[in-house]
Amino acid sequence: MSTLHQQIAEKVLIKLAGSKEVTADQVELLRAVPADAKKLKAEEFVKVFLSHGSGDIK
Repeated sequence: MSTLHQQIAEKVLIKLAGSKEVTADQVELLRAVPADAKKLKAEEFVKVFLSHGSGDIK
C-alpha cells in the first residue's frame, strides 16, 4: 500500500505529464528523485528543471 506522500507525488506527476511546459524526460527524472533520496532537497528539483535546455525556471 502506498503512503499518503506517494499518492500525492503520483497525482502531481500525472498533472505535470499532461503539461506542455514539462517534458516526458523531466517527469521521469522527477519520478526518480523521491526514490533515490531519503530527504528531498530543492537542488535536486532545480537540476531536473534546468536539464534538457529548459532554461529559466518561471
